[in-house]
Amino acid sequence: MKERYSRNRLYVSEKEQSVVKEYKIFLGGAGIGSIVAECALRFGFEHITIVDGDKLELSNLNRQNYTENDIGRYKAECLAERLLSINPNAQIDFHTEFLTPANIEDILNEHDVAINALDFKDEAPFRF
Repeated sequence: MKERYSRNRLYVSEKEQSVVKEYKIFLGGAGIGSIVAECALRFGFEHITIVDGDKLELSNLNRQNYTENDIGRYKAECLAERLLSINPNAQIDFHTEFLTPANIEDILNEHDVAINALDFKDEAPFRF
């Protein structure tokens, strides 16, 4: 861990970096959220749960962290693979389902922070 995050010492102490490493992030939405997730992982957040039922389309490639090889696949699964290719020691979980008012509380359970990158198709982003 020391070498991977050594440049972070400009921003956080080694003790703070240890806290960051164990912090559990919940990411609702893997479109624009893909950029947030990658930045968080690269900074040292190593526990990330991704939830998104969308599949990747060509039109997503101009603003989301995916490649043409990902088209037609679930964004959450592709993002988890990408993150693990950056840091294979990270704990990356994913769910290929949409967040709904009925399932949001169960899935959010036991995370330290939730990041809302959901599309505004229904009331789920407001339940966040």
